[in-house]
Amino acid sequence: MAATSNSTLLATHFGPLYGSDVANIAKILAATDFSEDSGLALDYAKEFAAKFGAEIVLLHVDQPLAPVMMTPELGPAMDVGAMSRIAEEQRLLAQRELDKIIKGIRDGGLKGKCLLKVGSPFLEILHTAQAENCDMIVLGTHGRTGLAHVLMGSVAERVVQKSPCPVLTVRHPDRKFKHPLDK
Repeated sequence: MAATSNSTLLATHFGPLYGSDVANIAKILAATDFSEDSGLALDYAKEFAAKFGAEIVLLHVDQPLAPVMMTPELGPAMDVGAMSRIAEEQRLLAQRELDKIIKGIRDGGLKGKCLLKVGSPFLEILHTAQAENCDMIVLGTHGRTGLAHVLMGSVAERVVQKSPCPVLTVRHPDRKFKHPLDK
């Protein structure tokens, strides 16, 4: 059996990401929820951006607050105005954090911009990747297992399934996969 180089193997298995088409990675969508996992994924996005001269589009998706039913039996409940103020404060905090992160990216000599969207994270990631003509999506995984995974699913998993471009998912090295049937 003839020995194959790593670059030949990568080009064979990963097609346009390696070889002559690599220069086409001009825009990378990095999704963040400000967790340690997404911070690690952002480190990968920055490495890719530095190597290929790509722009980073940093995206945070704020999920709308769930509606609260108001009934006299429940006693004093939050009013709609209070919920709106909480949601707005949450978005302001998220925007400040995005601004801080993107400043660090730019101070590191990379091109970047940040976006804050409201909605379903996996849908907004996919819509943004298309709208921004991103060549790659980078995001962290949280590794939910068991019932939590069944009920909530995985944003990363759904993005991988429906993405218009290649997706790099990054699992934190300290997170061990535990099969739902393991005791």
